[in-house]
Amino acid sequence: MEDINIKDVAKIAGVSVKTVSRVINNHKYVSLETRKKVWEAIEELGYVPSEEGKKLANLKKKKYGKLRTGNIGVILFPSYNKYSEPHFAEVLEEIDRVLLELNMHCYFTYTLRELEDNSLFLKMINPNYVDGCIFIGGEQYRGEIERIRKRIKNLLILCDYIKDDSISCVYADGFNAGYIATKYLIEKGHRDIGCITGHLDWPEYSQLRFLGYKKALKEEGIVFREEYVREGKYSIEAAYNATISLLKENPSITSIFVVSDPMAIGVYKGIEKMDLKIPEDISVISVDNIHLAEHLAPPLTTVGWEMYEMVKRAILTLIDEIEEKSKPGVRIVFPVKLIERQSVKLLKEVM
Repeated sequence: MEDINIKDVAKIAGVSVKTVSRVINNHKYVSLETRKKVWEAIEELGYVPSEEGKKLANLKKKKYGKLRTGNIGVILFPSYNKYSEPHFAEVLEEIDRVLLELNMHCYFTYTLRELEDNSLFLKMINPNYVDGCIFIGGEQYRGEIERIRKRIKNLLILCDYIKDDSISCVYADGFNAGYIATKYLIEKGHRDIGCITGHLDWPEYSQLRFLGYKKALKEEGIVFREEYVREGKYSIEAAYNATISLLKENPSITSIFVVSDPMAIGVYKGIEKMDLKIPEDISVISVDNIHLAEHLAPPLTTVGWEMYEMVKRAILTLIDEIEEKSKPGVRIVFPVKLIERQSVKLLKEVM
């Protein structure tokens, strides 16, 4: 990678060095066909631009040793607004907090949608600027993950996992979270338990909380009913609409398990729209324990974990891999616990 330069890219693409420079800097007056050739050549060669960036990296190497820059990049999957989605805003806040404590820096935070801009991708996904990346997303983004790793070797998955022994993953125990939440409802006497889940067609980690829900039902001899399940698609609005649909079509439901706290906000609104009250008419329990959960009316009972500790463990693991103190491919699963508040009603004691 160090020996490849802009002339090599120009040769492979069959264009001039000036044209390559124009494409990289997103200048006008370059045809789509030429841009495609240049980006394909850049991808094939693994070209990393910016001599200035290399100089910066060499200067920082003296200060950080094997940590060449002291910078970490953060990349989120594209379904969320990184500033307004409550759960991931808190994750990003903890990342900044931990890096500050370690005298390091978050050099950038981008969604995959932002990185669809090839000029931005080439400029920022650059080992001259960051030592490694934290990726928030999982198996459904394998192609994007591999594209990033071609340029930045050290990458760790946070809040999700991927089936790849060469990538470390740090995440909460989603299966147990769904199980604990549903079991709690059952212990409170609920047997008609609805579920607002995320995307049913998403793989692996996204399904664990839902699978925990199903296990708890089965363990207690409660028949799983597909009509009791709606996709909230990790959206407040979608969860709101799903809740109205669920309760209109299934008036016997006494409680709802929601697989994420942000969606529970939509569930609260949907229950209110139906002129029902929490927990008098419908009990609600969720997962994540975001800060907002305790400020809902009534405060939301949820299942959470030590977010700061999880983020810190992830960053320290990534640093160890950057410094070659440990090999990538570890799995760290954080335990979860019930946070009992006022959104679940006791129907009857279960003996």
